Amino acid sequence: MEERSSTEESCPEKQAAICPVADCQVVVKHTHLLRHMISEHLDPRPRTLPFQLRLREVTSGQRTLLMLTYRQLIVDHDQCLAVLNWSADSPFDLMEPQLDLPPCHQGLTYHLPILVMVCRTTWKALLKQDDEKVTPNSRDLTSEWGTVYLLWLVSPHTRRAIYANLAVLNSQLQGIVRRNRRRIQNFASRMPISRFINGLDPFFVSLNEDQLDELCDGDGDHSSVFLEVTIEGEGQ
Repeated sequence: MEERSSTEESCPEKQAAICPVADCQVVVKHTHLLRHMISEHLDPRPRTLPFQLRLREVTSGQRTLLMLTYRQLIVDHDQCLAVLNWSADSPFDLMEPQLDLPPCHQGLTYHLPILVMVCRTTWKALLKQDDEKVTPNSRDLTSEWGTVYLLWLVSPHTRRAIYANLAVLNSQLQGIVRRNRRRIQNFASRMPISRFINGLDPFFVSLNEDQLDELCDGDGDHSSVFLEVTIEGEGQ
C-alpha cells in the first residue's frame, strides 16, 4: 500500500479522488489526472463521435468553442467534452505538476488540466432525496419535470481560486444565452449533482431545454449549440 504524507492526510482537497467522468470508478491522484484522461478517455482515432474527448492547450483569455449536440446526451451521465490545459502565469506557485505523461504530451507538465463537464438531467432527479426510487430516464419524468443541462469545470487542486467564463451560442456563433463567470471546482471535492441548488453556488451553470431550443433551427435530436469557454485565471 502506498504511503501518504502527513500533509496530504491533513488536506482532504489534495487527496486522490474518483475520476469525474461517468461510469469511471478509477481513483486518480491530482498529479495524474491528465495522464488518466489521456490513457483512459482520449480516443486517438479521427473525431467521429458526437462527444469524443478533445484535448487543447489554452492561455488566459483564449476562447474555446465546443459543439454540443445536447439532445444526444445520456440522461444523468457526467460527460467530459474537453480537457483545456491552461498555462498559468506562475504554475510553480499555484499547483503541482502533472506527472508521468506520455512523451508526446510532456509539454503539458506545468499546465493545469481543466475538464469541461456537462450533464443532462431533470429537476426531479436534482431535487430527489437520496433514498427515493426515481428513474430519470423515463420519458414521463422528463416531460413532467423538465430537462435541465448543467455545465461546470473541474481541475486538480490549486492553491488559489481559478475562474472562467462560460456562454452558449447558436450555430452562427450568435444569440448568447447568458455569459457566466464561474469558479473551477476541485475534482476531489465536487458537489454531487443531486444536491445542486440553482443560483446558490459558484460552480454550476444551468440551462433548460427551451433556452437551448430557441438558439437552434429545430433539428430534433441533432440540435446543437456551441459552448464557449474562456479561462480567466486567478480571481481578484
